[in-house]
Amino acid sequence: MRTLQMTLAGSSDVRDIIVRIGLPERDPVSGGDFRVLVEIEGLDEPYSRHFHGVDELQAFLAGCWVVPQILPALAPPGARLTWLGEDDLGFGTPSATS
Repeated sequence: MRTLQMTLAGSSDVRDIIVRIGLPERDPVSGGDFRVLVEIEGLDEPYSRHFHGVDELQAFLAGCWVVPQILPALAPPGARLTWLGEDDLGFGTPSATS
């Protein structure tokens, strides 16, 4: 679990945003792939969705990668999201491959 902070534009109010990335588990539908559950609470609407990979690591990394991609779309316009007071939310960035 990671707790982020969100400050709304034009306000000094700070709201906690809770991000949970579950442990990888076999996907009962896919026939061998794995999945992780990503949950985000503290926004206007809770978010919950599985992300998949061919193995446990790929599923977990997919969950970690998607969080900073979707948070701006889920947050109100102009909101600032931080972790430990910094704009880097601590989920890493995908590396470029040649």
